Amino acid sequence: MPQTVDQQTTGAATAEAGDMQAPVVSVRNVFYNIGGNEVLHDISFDVMPGEIFGIMGMSGSGKTTLLRLLMALIQPDSGEIVVHGEDITKLNEDGLNRVRSNMGMCFQYAALFDSLTVRANVAFALRNRRDLSVEEIDRRVGDLLDLVDMPGVQDRMPSDLSGGMKKRIGIARALIEHPDLMLYDEPSSGLDPVVAAVITGLIRSVRDEFASTTIIVSHDVASLFSIADRVLMLHGHRVVVIDTPEAMMASEEPAIAQFVKGETVGPLTEAAP
Repeated sequence: MPQTVDQQTTGAATAEAGDMQAPVVSVRNVFYNIGGNEVLHDISFDVMPGEIFGIMGMSGSGKTTLLRLLMALIQPDSGEIVVHGEDITKLNEDGLNRVRSNMGMCFQYAALFDSLTVRANVAFALRNRRDLSVEEIDRRVGDLLDLVDMPGVQDRMPSDLSGGMKKRIGIARALIEHPDLMLYDEPSSGLDPVVAAVITGLIRSVRDEFASTTIIVSHDVASLFSIADRVLMLHGHRVVVIDTPEAMMASEEPAIAQFVKGETVGPLTEAAP
């Protein structure tokens, strides 16, 4: 059975590694509005160390907004967002930059700088690091390109790369400072099923290689369920359920079943014209 709201807020019931550990991310009673329109309503959840945690929902449900809140690119109207024990809603810019230095963000369309080579894109976060030699930066870049199965492309430009290749370079760039929290926005968007599966496998490999915690926002149920330990579903700007993929696939709750099965008729679309 899907977890109740009370069970959702603990976040530890199904996280393998998290029984006696503090959450890496803890969101409590978060509300967010734009121009008087509610985008997120009373959102609460935990993400445990080493977990791959998915966030899914219909377009406009608030998935990407929630990811932006986790990075403190925007601030909630109320509520707490605790990352590594610090409430980021109360930090100044220096404090936020310190917390963000332990985060790696992979954007939906990779967001590479078109005018920079792959080497410069991957090393971008290190551009002001005077404690690192050029040789050390080049070594880090090369190691990460090997990890994402893109060796020897340092001097290529983003315009020479396919969509899947850009996604891999985006992941390498996000890993350059060895973050322990990785955030992915629609990592399989715009990719064919084979390349999407490669990216999904790479996300798992990155988690294992760096012992990192992972949050993935996606509407691709098949890809998300193939990798996530638990998944949160948003609908009507609220949390509908947080549970394992297996439990959600077996759920008879109408909204969950409709989204998971991709059905056109049900509570998710009953108000559609």
